[in-house]
Amino acid sequence: MRFSWNPKATNSGFTLTELMIVVAIVGVLASIAIPGFQRYQKTSKRTEAYTNLAALAKAQKSYFAETGVFVASLPEPSNTTGVDPHAAQRDGSSLGPAFATVGWTPTGDVYFDYDTCTSSGAFNCGCTCPTCFTATAWGDLDNDGSMSGYMYFQDDGAGATCPTAIGSYGPPVVDGAALLRTPGWNGSTDDF
Repeated sequence: MRFSWNPKATNSGFTLTELMIVVAIVGVLASIAIPGFQRYQKTSKRTEAYTNLAALAKAQKSYFAETGVFVASLPEPSNTTGVDPHAAQRDGSSLGPAFATVGWTPTGDVYFDYDTCTSSGAFNCGCTCPTCFTATAWGDLDNDGSMSGYMYFQDDGAGATCPTAIGSYGPPVVDGAALLRTPGWNGSTDDF
C-alpha cells in the first residue's frame, strides 16, 4: 500500500500558531485571576480575627459584669508555643487556658495571636482605665514579616481607652472618629 500526499484533502486539527495563541490567552487570564484569588483567600482568613475579637469582647464584658474587672492576657498562642503568626494555621489549644477566666476560646487552630490589655493583670501594658480593655488579634497572612493588627477597644463611655498590649496603638480611626466597641483593622499596621 502506498501513501500519497493529496493537497485537496482537508486537514483537521490546530496549527502550532493557534495553540500558542490559546496558551498566551490562558496565561494572561491566569496572571490576572491568581493574585485576585490570593487576596480573596487572605481577606477570608482575616474574618477569623473579627469573629474571635467580637466573641472575646463579649466574654470580657460578661466577666466584668459579674466581677467588676477585665482580665489581661499575653499574646497567645505564640507566648506558649514560641511560633509567631504566619500564613499557616497554628495550634490554638493554648488560647483556652490563657482566656479560661473569661470563658473564651476559639474553635480549632488559628492564624492570629490574641491578647488583652487591661488595668489589672500579670503584665503592665500601660492601661490606667479600670473600666476599659483592648483585645487585639495579630497576624501575618502574607508572610512579609509585618504584622497586621485587628483591634477591639472598650472605652469608659467618655472616650478613654487602653493601648494595645503590643505597640501601644490607639483605636483605629474611621471617617475621623475613633472606632470603639467594634472590631476593626488598624490602618497603621500591615493590611494582611
